[in-house]
Order: sequence, then C-alpha cells, then structure tokens
Amino acid sequence: MLPPRSTLVPATIAALALLLSPSTNAFVPPSSATTKTTFVKTRSTTTSTSTTSLPAFPPEFLDSILHPTTTAASSTDEIILTAADYARQKFWFYFFAGSGAGGIGIAQLPTMFSDAAAARATAESSGSATRGGATLDAGPLVGIYYDTEISMEDIADAIAKAPSAEFISSRSESLNYMASRGYIERGDFAKEMEVKGCNALASCVVYDAISQGKGGVVSPVVYEDKLEVYRSGISNGVGGDVVASSFVGDLNGFLAVKVGAFFGLVFCLFIDFAFIANAGIEGWLK
Repeated sequence: MLPPRSTLVPATIAALALLLSPSTNAFVPPSSATTKTTFVKTRSTTTSTSTTSLPAFPPEFLDSILHPTTTAASSTDEIILTAADYARQKFWFYFFAGSGAGGIGIAQLPTMFSDAAAARATAESSGSATRGGATLDAGPLVGIYYDTEISMEDIADAIAKAPSAEFISSRSESLNYMASRGYIERGDFAKEMEVKGCNALASCVVYDAISQGKGGVVSPVVYEDKLEVYRSGISNGVGGDVVASSFVGDLNGFLAVKVGAFFGLVFCLFIDFAFIANAGIEGWLK
C-alpha cells in the first residue's frame, strides 16, 4: 500500500535536497556531528588536524518541509501578537496626542457663541432700549446662534447711526495692533454704538454681518462699503423698518461660518476619539 500523497510529496522534496548536497553528512543533525582526527607524522614532529562535519541543511529547513502545518501555526501566533502590540502602541499615541488636541477643541466650543451671549447679556443688564416692531426674518440660523428674537427696527436704527471708520479709529482705546492701523475692532464699535443709544444686541448683529466671521477686526474700507450698501437698501424700502437684502445675506454668511465651524469641530473631535477607541479595542479586546 502506497503512503498518502500529503506525506509523500514533502518527503520526496527533502530526499532530493539531501541527495544534491555535496556533503556526505547531510543527514547528520548538529547534535550528532562527528569529529575526525588525522595524525600526520614527519621526521621531527607529529601534528594533528581536526575537521568537523555539519549537516548541509539546518533542521529548521527540514522541519518547514516535513511539518508545514506546525510551522504555519507558529508564524500565525507571532503575527497576532505583533498586531496586538502595534495596536496598543497606536492607542497610547492617539490617546496622548488626541487628548491634547481634543481638550483644546472642547474648550473652544463655548467660545464660538460667547460674542452673541455677551451682547445679549449686555442688552438685558443695561436695559438697552428696543424699538420693538417686526422680528428680523433672516432664516433659522439667527435663532440658533443668538437664541433670541431681534427687532428689525433696532437693526435699521443701528445701521443708520453707525459712525464712520475714521471717527471710531480716532477714539479707539484698544491695544490691538490692527486697531492702531485704522481697523475697526468689535469693542470700539460697540462702545460708540452705545453712546449713540443703539440696542446692544442689534449693534452686535450689524458688526457680525459686516465682519462675516473673518475675525474681531474689520478693514475700514470694507466697513464703509458695507454700511453704504445697507443704507442704500433701507432708503429704497418702504418705511424705516425695512432691512436691506444684502444685510440679510451677509448675516447668513457670518452665521454659516460660525455654525459650520462649530459642527466641523464637533466632527473632528468625534473622529479623534473614534481613533482612540478603535486602537484600544484592537489592542485589548480582540
């Protein structure tokens, strides 16, 4: 009866490898290596030389041919262990790096709405006068960001009474370098609007529309151009409570930047913590 084919093929390969070996001790394992000593006699001295015969193929090579299943299983165990260690290294890297970035990001979330909250608090605490009338209808983002109704007449009044960029810059008390170069800072604008008796929240909304979310300072050229367009739109309307469509568009542009930045930051934080959690699961739970 012939041996199974699965045993015959590896054995044949091993036999051929051994027959092709130039060493006559190819079948001899390292533990059974023989030492042959030869004595050479001369007239004056006798010397001895020793030679050691080693197997032509290491035992590991033969094991890999004769026992492929065992060798593959051992290699698989080593790969699984290495993958787990690598996942743990990734976890600690993501944990320390992501925790720092995530902490900074979480701290920034409330500040995105701080300007609107400060203006709302100022209007309520100081009893800032409001003209009442119709509510500004500029889309859902207005209610989300400012969290209150805004009088359209208050907006029109603030646009009409806003001082020139040169006037605000000349009376600026800001230590900001850009303000010293003629740029209009939010605090300087709010201070002058309060002197003119404008509603604090409406003044904040007007400044937000002019700046369009590009920072706490506005170029004097942009400031003057925007006010001119807003006033032109109001004068072409019916009554003093009409707000220019250009103002509504600029305000929604500002709100889109703010709300988009908020949700964008939340998404980045989610991805950050997802990387940490995934590495932890791969390192310890799989």
